[in-house]
Amino acid sequence: MLARLFGFSTALLALGICLSTAASAQDWPTKPVKVIVPFTAGGSTDRMGRVVADELSRVFKQQFVVENRVGGGGAVGAAQVARAEPDGYTLVIGGYGPMVLGPAAGNLGYDPLKDFTHVAMIGGESYVLAAHSSLGVKTLSELIKLAQSRTTAINVGSPGVGTLGQLIVEQLRRKAAVMNLNHIPYRGGAPLVADLLGNHVAVGAVPIASANEHIKAGTMTPLVVSSSERIAAVKDVPTFAEAGYPDIGGSIWFWLSGPKNLPPPIVEKLSGEIRRFIKTPEIQAQFERDILLSKDMNPQELNEFIASELNRWSSFVAEAGLKMN
Repeated sequence: MLARLFGFSTALLALGICLSTAASAQDWPTKPVKVIVPFTAGGSTDRMGRVVADELSRVFKQQFVVENRVGGGGAVGAAQVARAEPDGYTLVIGGYGPMVLGPAAGNLGYDPLKDFTHVAMIGGESYVLAAHSSLGVKTLSELIKLAQSRTTAINVGSPGVGTLGQLIVEQLRRKAAVMNLNHIPYRGGAPLVADLLGNHVAVGAVPIASANEHIKAGTMTPLVVSSSERIAAVKDVPTFAEAGYPDIGGSIWFWLSGPKNLPPPIVEKLSGEIRRFIKTPEIQAQFERDILLSKDMNPQELNEFIASELNRWSSFVAEAGLKMN
């Protein structure tokens, strides 16, 4: 009898906790929300995070406070959120660094699919493969022919080890059979652009936003963009597919995530508001000015997208035997 009473009490307690949690999720947010940006202030991830945080603050009448938590290519900030309580008060602007490219290169101490609740896609950016004008090439095919004709390798810079820039160089080496390219990793896009302008490196794979003013000025020659579609800011520059290499390319994407087991009512609220906001004419115009991409995805589509990209890059890194950390 006592055992049955104890079991009944335990069930009532569990039911009460569930109801309390559901009620809390429905009322969320009742206090400020921390939004972790796992990179330094001023970059693409930070800019997108602050735009989204400002809008969510306005909509939900609570402060969404951006906190830059830097380290490990985004892994430090992502790990903090993976360990957080799933109450909706600690979120992260996730993305390729900490949730695709980093995990593709090795174990970061968390699983990008199992340890997070992915909420909504925010946006992305394309890279451009650009050459110093003195190299004398204006197209990807000309760069490939030049590399194949030389006895010394052409130096191609990227923003760093573990970036999409490195993967673009390695894709070119293997999928376009151009092994005569020497990858030079930098510590970010700014020093790479500076050295490319100074002709200390002949070619660079850089985010378009970092290179666009120099492309307009004619001091850099854009050869190809890495995105699947052309970019309005450099509309005359073809994609890798248009240049004859559909298996090469990629874009960097950013999304909002929380810890695993984030309550569905909170996920639905956040996803609905972000998807609405990203599609507004004002934000679409801002994205165009900042040379950013947009992609509308619900949580299920986002999870499937992340899983697909993680599989794609993990396979490539393994097959190529790359060191990316």
